[in-house]
Amino acid sequence: MLTTVFLPGPHLKTSVTGSQWTRAEDKPEFPDISTLPRDLLQSFWPSLLDVAFSAPQRGSKSVVIDIEDLMEYLARKVRIEDPNLIREYLSQFTGLLDVIPEAVNAAKKQFPEAQLVIDVYQDPEIADCYLVLYIRLKHYDDSVIERLEKAEAEFLSHLVSKRGWIQLTTDFREPEGDDAL
Repeated sequence: MLTTVFLPGPHLKTSVTGSQWTRAEDKPEFPDISTLPRDLLQSFWPSLLDVAFSAPQRGSKSVVIDIEDLMEYLARKVRIEDPNLIREYLSQFTGLLDVIPEAVNAAKKQFPEAQLVIDVYQDPEIADCYLVLYIRLKHYDDSVIERLEKAEAEFLSHLVSKRGWIQLTTDFREPEGDDAL
């Protein structure tokens, strides 16, 4: 079943799955769940989502809690560029929740000296978007591409049967921000 989810702000249709994200100024905005207390999320928000959207279940916890657990994990390991956009993407592609930690761990293993940055890449020329995990280094050498391929090989096979995508790459930028090396 193909569902259109209305989210605040501009979003692109992803060609990976055919799901459509549409701008809808006339639709009510969803609350920013990152500002809600965790106990409120656990008690109220999952039941609201279950009623409003018939959210699929993963194990005994709701998808919203699984996404928040992953976001907490990511906050300890990587720089998160746009947390709300990442949450929106993950809510559409819940199968990636298990693959993302594998991708982060593989990248950390091959690039212990790197700053990792996760974001949602939105192609400016075609309607396509996906998660991207950037490797940022102080110094780039000839081993970078080979190490990227080794890290990607550790999790790539787990993406085969999943909807959505996470790309491991570099933008050849130096680390930045408070968590810079």
